[in-house]
Amino acid sequence: MSLTGHNYIAGETSAEGAELFYSVDPRTKSRGDQAFYSATESEVARAAEAARVAYQQMRGFSSARLADLLDEIAAQIGALGDELLHTADRETGLGLPRLTGERDRTTGQMRAFADLLREGSYLRAIINSGQPTIRQMQFPVGPVAIFAASNFPFAFAVAGGDSASALAAGCPIVVKAHPGHPATSELFAKAMTAAVAAQGCPAGAFSMLQGAGIDVGQWLVAHEAIEAVGFTGSLRGGRALYDAAAARPRPIPVYAEMGSINPVVITQAALAARAETIADGLVGSVTLGSGQFCTNPGLVLLEDSAASQDFIQAVSAKMEAAPAGPLLNEAVAAGLASAVEQTQAHPQVSLLTGGEPSAGEAFCYRNTVLQTRAAAIRADQRLQTEHFGPVTLFALCDDADDLRATIKALEGSLTSTLHAEAGEEVEDLLGLLREKAGRVVWNDFPTGVAVVPAMQHGGPYPATTAPSTTSVGSNAIYRFMRPIAFQNLPDALLPAPLQDANPLGILRQVDGEYTDGTV
Repeated sequence: MSLTGHNYIAGETSAEGAELFYSVDPRTKSRGDQAFYSATESEVARAAEAARVAYQQMRGFSSARLADLLDEIAAQIGALGDELLHTADRETGLGLPRLTGERDRTTGQMRAFADLLREGSYLRAIINSGQPTIRQMQFPVGPVAIFAASNFPFAFAVAGGDSASALAAGCPIVVKAHPGHPATSELFAKAMTAAVAAQGCPAGAFSMLQGAGIDVGQWLVAHEAIEAVGFTGSLRGGRALYDAAAARPRPIPVYAEMGSINPVVITQAALAARAETIADGLVGSVTLGSGQFCTNPGLVLLEDSAASQDFIQAVSAKMEAAPAGPLLNEAVAAGLASAVEQTQAHPQVSLLTGGEPSAGEAFCYRNTVLQTRAAAIRADQRLQTEHFGPVTLFALCDDADDLRATIKALEGSLTSTLHAEAGEEVEDLLGLLREKAGRVVWNDFPTGVAVVPAMQHGGPYPATTAPSTTSVGSNAIYRFMRPIAFQNLPDALLPAPLQDANPLGILRQVDGEYTDGTV
């Protein structure tokens, strides 16, 4: 499939700008042949306006019609075939096995939201039939700006979970593609544009904008047609968009997933029972995908003991022996090197292994283990900086009280993990860890996020800007919907999900009882 390097705006390609950029193979640092055009401010405005126009139609779409669109997108992605996999592999170095699984996850997300729409209860229809009669359900918020992530070129990018959940809500989307994989992004744009056309949806339901700098994203968030933002990336990037959205004359919500160190607590009883098993699991989790997961366990807390010292040495040896894979791009490599350098410079931090780029042609960083004392974590917030790569920091605690004090001092994360044994009194630890994360993991590791309805992929700041929401699972749809209540409206004027006869046959809450019957 031929690439153009153009932006995709409401069913048409556009290349007005003079600023060009190229993809780079992270394994060889070689530049791709195709030039990509960064969108201009006028192109951004056209995409946003087209989304606003499309919303006037999409706001009236039935759940079934939206579901058909999502299924069509999944089919069009499948039709891209192996070209999609090979293109993404050249741009990210993630490997064909990983990308094959991620493609399945991406199309699976689309189809899962389609199933959710057809089932219908996601509308959260609530009816109170007394006086006054109040009926409530969820409605789309309007055009949404989606920012693609670097580390998941399928599942969190142009056709990723944010796009799927926004479209499922009935919201047109304008996607800012990630500059690390522009060719992959264009292939997705072709598929999604084709799906919109095949289903007879307004062309402005989908647009994709390319851009190597920050201007495109800033213009997009500032445009008055945009009603919400979905972002997955760095703390600095997410905070910049959050501040830009807040500075608008009419601020809008930004659902940003950002930095996370995902603390892991290991009890002495757990070490005594299965230290080697935990070490193997920890190393596998830290190095998975070259450590480029938002759920990478970046901080490990242990009470100081001979067993803890032995464990840290064992992990360091396993980390040193594990192969170091390529990083996604030059920006990730530079950011990781800077973050590790800052941590190493702390007088109470010791480097146990790694701590520098790997030799060779690829963007690569050695598997790294650092060590400090828990008191240093509490005293210097910079030691809670995310290291986006194969890096973890051990913090030794003087005793159980020191451990609890340190957990209390931690910033928010996507996950927190406790390794303990059955029968240990750890309720207080679990309570503290619960306050710091959106997902609490028991005797496992946080990398790998299941796409299931119960999943919570979010957490207190700086993990996200909206800890009550998730970017994975069916509840992700509610970021892009809002409840509207109707008081004393005649039945004929109500939306179908709220009418007495329940013509859609969906599950509703009627006077406190859940039923799919009539009123």
